[in-house]
Amino acid sequence: MKRQRKKFVSIRRRMMTIFAVLLTATGLGIAGLFVFVFRYGYASLSQVYLQDITRQTTNNLENNIQKIEDINLQILSSQVVQSQLRIVNSEILDTYNLSQCRQKIERELSTDALYASYVVSVSVISLEGIEFSVKKIETGGTQFGFTEDEIYQANGTSLWGLTGEKNRICVAKAVLDLDTMKPMGYINIVYENSYFADILEDNSTEYSAASYIVDSRGRINVTNNEKYLGTSFPMDMEALRISDKSRYDMLSSTQAFYYVGDKMPNGWTLVQTVSVEEFYKNLNHQILMAVIVVLTVLGISVLFVWIATSRIAKPTRELMDSMKTLGKENKYPRVHVVSQDEIGMIGTEYNKMAENIETLIEKVYKMELTQKQAELEFLQMQINPHFLYNALDTISWMALGKGNGEISEMSIALAELLRATIKNESFIPLQEEMTTVKDYLFIQEQRFGDKISVSYQVEERASRCQVPNFILQPLIENAIIHGLEPKIGNGSLSVKISIREKRLFFVIEDDGVGMTEEEIRKLYESCKAEDTKQSIGLKNVYRRLLLCYGEESRLNIQSKQNEGTKIYFSIPLQERKTDGKLQGEDVHGGVI
Repeated sequence: MKRQRKKFVSIRRRMMTIFAVLLTATGLGIAGLFVFVFRYGYASLSQVYLQDITRQTTNNLENNIQKIEDINLQILSSQVVQSQLRIVNSEILDTYNLSQCRQKIERELSTDALYASYVVSVSVISLEGIEFSVKKIETGGTQFGFTEDEIYQANGTSLWGLTGEKNRICVAKAVLDLDTMKPMGYINIVYENSYFADILEDNSTEYSAASYIVDSRGRINVTNNEKYLGTSFPMDMEALRISDKSRYDMLSSTQAFYYVGDKMPNGWTLVQTVSVEEFYKNLNHQILMAVIVVLTVLGISVLFVWIATSRIAKPTRELMDSMKTLGKENKYPRVHVVSQDEIGMIGTEYNKMAENIETLIEKVYKMELTQKQAELEFLQMQINPHFLYNALDTISWMALGKGNGEISEMSIALAELLRATIKNESFIPLQEEMTTVKDYLFIQEQRFGDKISVSYQVEERASRCQVPNFILQPLIENAIIHGLEPKIGNGSLSVKISIREKRLFFVIEDDGVGMTEEEIRKLYESCKAEDTKQSIGLKNVYRRLLLCYGEESRLNIQSKQNEGTKIYFSIPLQERKTDGKLQGEDVHGGVI
């Protein structure tokens, strides 16, 4: 069944379609937005605002509470207070000794506490009810909001409450013996109510909210509405709190919104209340502003989408046109990249791809020409080798017939050497390549006698590896002709073949006359040149390695004049050949 081709839809058309859908949905959403703002949105936003104000106010209150607790701790841990209370509680003192104790304790209290502007008075009361106190203002009468039993039962926890005068806060706390942790008496510190009321004024909201600080017994200790100071808060604090977290709700009895903050360390809770009338006073104005903002955003969105689709569609269309013509009539067009966005990145990568394709095609074309030229040169070297092979075989038999074994052996070696040259296989086992090398060296030994000594170091596993045919003989011939033959005296030649890091390494080294750096440079240039007639064998090996394996397997030459020359290279490890193609591990790695 023929597959139906999908209809082409441009990006711009898709984007405009999406925008039309979004615009319609936005229009419908505006109607819902009015309802939401009217019923929930405004209240929710105001809640967040009120929550932030309450949280900030609570933090400021807690900072002041901590300052008071620091004063308490400083007095409780005072060595003077501790030691003098032990004396007062342990024995009956006469008037003089009691006066001495009073003087020391009150001096300590004056030093520690009365420097704070918000402290009205500080009192320390022993177990027997003896009071030691310092006062900035005469408060008169008993102001404590807690009984001694309540203070001692708190076991070192501060109790906070109003004094009898209502406009002041008292904090009572048991004094524990630091050695035995048993009560020695208690302290009572009176603070100005304004110390906390000023914070409520500083953090007032735009809703003219009434703020209340309610203690754990439900009594209002601090407020910016003085007529409620000292009264009981009309709602149950714990019923308004969910898992000790802040909550927003509405009091139906008073038609007011309120916010209950987190419980503070001293048991206080901050409550913010706002009347419904005040809460919704600016609602109509807020709705109008919201409509204006929405319409403005929609207008800007229309303009933005129109510009954006134009900027996206134009380079996309240019890129598509270039891709359609890529490769046709040997054309590889580039696109002009003007933006630094995703489309620009695609255009940049497309230009790189087109350049790489063009470069690759040109490289492949040159490689094919080079390979054909190498094959032609190789064929030109084979001057009727079959005829020569048969002739050498005849000479060998004639030499044996006349009892000349050396001539027969040389003829056989030369015949085997010619047999290797006429093989059509591009790759052969290293073992066969070494046989060709040894046949060639056998012939050279007849020429040079004992002047040249040859050594071989070939790993056993390497013998099974596949190598290019006739890859070593030209290198060995080059070492003999240009290195050892001109040398005065005996010379040596070594052939080392090993396996390392999944590659096959070759080293051909002689101790001949060597070369200067300039001669090495010229030798490299002749190998790379296209039409040079110098170093034909070495050039042939150089080009074949590049064609077969790339730059990682190029020839490397090291030489010093009058010391010798070393030629080395490596190829990927290949241990078998299937259908004329090498099979094995081709692991990239550096040359020696």
